[in-house]
Amino acid sequence: MSENRDHVVDELLEAVWTCREDGQVTVDHCLERAHAEVGMSELIAVQDMGLIIIKNHSVEFTEKGVKRAESIIRRHRLAERLMVDVLGLTSEQSEKMACEFEHAIVPEVTNGICTLLGHPKECPHGKPIPPGEDCKSGRIEVTSALRPLSQVPCSERLLRVAYLRTSDHDRLHQLLSLGFSPGVEIRVHQRTPVLVVQVEQSEFALDYEVAGDIYVWFGEENHR
Repeated sequence: MSENRDHVVDELLEAVWTCREDGQVTVDHCLERAHAEVGMSELIAVQDMGLIIIKNHSVEFTEKGVKRAESIIRRHRLAERLMVDVLGLTSEQSEKMACEFEHAIVPEVTNGICTLLGHPKECPHGKPIPPGEDCKSGRIEVTSALRPLSQVPCSERLLRVAYLRTSDHDRLHQLLSLGFSPGVEIRVHQRTPVLVVQVEQSEFALDYEVAGDIYVWFGEENHR
């Protein structure tokens, strides 16, 4: 099957999944929801692949189809979270880019993104993100590996910024202008009465609400 055909199949499966979440899994709704230019012939082709069942003008997943659709939805919504939380895009911008990005993410990268983001449960639009095996085995591990800066003890130890998680664009730009970008090494010098953090050769005082938006690799083996 060509790459373009795979893309169409994925788009249709994603459409069926989101229509199912909305409780309107009719053929018309699924075709309308699909991003790709598709029609009934493409939907029947997906049925012939054993991924869906069309019955009484409604669409249902087969076991094989629900597994593939779940993987697509997981990649798409994690891509949205990455673009909003780390890159600072709007939810509208992230939706457009995630449609392309989801097709380029392999399972190993998907799990890495999920761990980086702290195993989020919802996309920026409030839709649930299907959990992966890494979520079941890694949720405890990520607690010790990734922490908000507000919970990091005072130490001479260098920490590396993992990502910024805030929906406040002014705050995001402020943190980036101060040097708090992913990958930068920082050090916590003081915790009371305010948090004092060193970024390269500069020191900044942060209140705990702002510091809670900065996530750092805390595990010694993880931040390098």
